[in-house]
Amino acid sequence: MTRHALLLLACALAGTGCRKDAGAGASATVGDLVVDHAFAYEPITAASGAAYFRVRNSGSVADTILEASSPVARGAMFHGSNMGHLEGLEIPAGGEIELKPGATHLMLSDFSAPPAAGDSLVLTLRFAHAGSLTLKLPVRRYGQ
Repeated sequence: MTRHALLLLACALAGTGCRKDAGAGASATVGDLVVDHAFAYEPITAASGAAYFRVRNSGSVADTILEASSPVARGAMFHGSNMGHLEGLEIPAGGEIELKPGATHLMLSDFSAPPAAGDSLVLTLRFAHAGSLTLKLPVRRYGQ
């Protein structure tokens, strides 16, 4: 069997379909900032859930995420890996930050209607310099 055929077989067995963009998430740009790989997990209860994304700063000035909000959640706050509250997240000039499971993340709380896997969750991020942007995050089952 050729190397290409083996790769296709491995992808089929893993269920990924070998799509380069599989699970990439939502993305948007404001000023020198690109937010990508944005998604949320389906909350287990209406009490809380989490969202994740990456922010890349191609500018020569650092920026800071000041706040996040969603029309379906009363609360939105950034937490570190130890679940401690973070006031803002600085994106260094020419650098990036990544929110991911088990690390820094956005905790959403008090959902009016918890989103289900397959839904979209509207999220607005407000930055100190670049302004605001709104994304529609795909909602995934936990672990997907």
